[in-house]
Amino acid sequence: MRKSLQGLSPYKVKPEFDMIRLDNNEAFMSLLSSVDFSKLQDTLINRYPAESSEALVEAFGRFAGFPPENILPGNGSDEWISLICQYALEPGDQVLVLDPDFSMYEKGALIMGAEVTKISLNDDFSLPLEMVKAEISNKNPKLMFLSNPNNPTGQLYGEEEIEEVIRALEEQGGILVLDEAYMDFAGESPFAGKILDYENLIILRTASKALGMAALRLGFLIANDRIIEGISCIKPPYNVNTVSAQIGAELMGKSNLLDQFLLLQLEQIAELEEIVEEFVGRVDGAVLYPSSTNFYLIKLEGAKDLTDFLYERKIKIRLFTDETLQAVRISAGTKEEHEKLREALLEWSEQYAKCI
Repeated sequence: MRKSLQGLSPYKVKPEFDMIRLDNNEAFMSLLSSVDFSKLQDTLINRYPAESSEALVEAFGRFAGFPPENILPGNGSDEWISLICQYALEPGDQVLVLDPDFSMYEKGALIMGAEVTKISLNDDFSLPLEMVKAEISNKNPKLMFLSNPNNPTGQLYGEEEIEEVIRALEEQGGILVLDEAYMDFAGESPFAGKILDYENLIILRTASKALGMAALRLGFLIANDRIIEGISCIKPPYNVNTVSAQIGAELMGKSNLLDQFLLLQLEQIAELEEIVEEFVGRVDGAVLYPSSTNFYLIKLEGAKDLTDFLYERKIKIRLFTDETLQAVRISAGTKEEHEKLREALLEWSEQYAKCI
């Protein structure tokens, strides 16, 4: 193992299907019953998948509003993060990430031997635009990664803010990687109709969140012709399996189904908001942050104690305990899951109040 990699930790995921899973920002139900499996009967699983996955790309392009010729399908967004780093970075290159943000951005850059600078978000988790532009000027980064809406804060940055970052990077010859994994919850991407207007913008989208297809591992890279051609030179030729591509294409072709599914999720997100607002109102010092996603972030002193308490009651949420973030993140679930969450949060808050 290269010395530069020996300090990295594996991204471990423990399968716990006997739990109420409110930790991974997944959709809370499956659309598999809407798939016509008779169409899969003729699938040649003894043959390599079609390299272009044309039907999948066409269906996603229509759904998301991006030109199909500027879309590459991949094995989840994680693969694209890795390939972008391979495409752009030499050892010693500078990369900017926000703090907090998705941890795989930093890991992908470090694997390539790049130097990563973290830019702390403002106290309210808004984008420190002037600081970002100053770091771009000082560091001359090759890449900057940024999720919008942000994971784990739920913050949605403005289109003008993002465009200022794009322009600042372009002046230095850098690329912005804009991860829109949760954009379906916030609305239409402001860059959907003008991806070709930018020389240095890569957009990442996924089927794992609002579209409810996390198990299929479908991620999409959208960029201008030059970047698409360059990354096509290094990506594996068969990185999307045939079954995932066929199921994904079929579901994405059912726009009415996906629209109804999104509305159902938005209803559950609103219900979760009521639950966590009620909870935060009972806990001294707790802060609930606004969200444009399917999860809510709560900062509180007893974050680990709350996480352990819920885990004992078969409810799993996400805990953050690093230097910049002492908080929990809770994803939307079903009505039944929300009711159990509400009861457990009430019980914990009553115990917490007695201890202070």
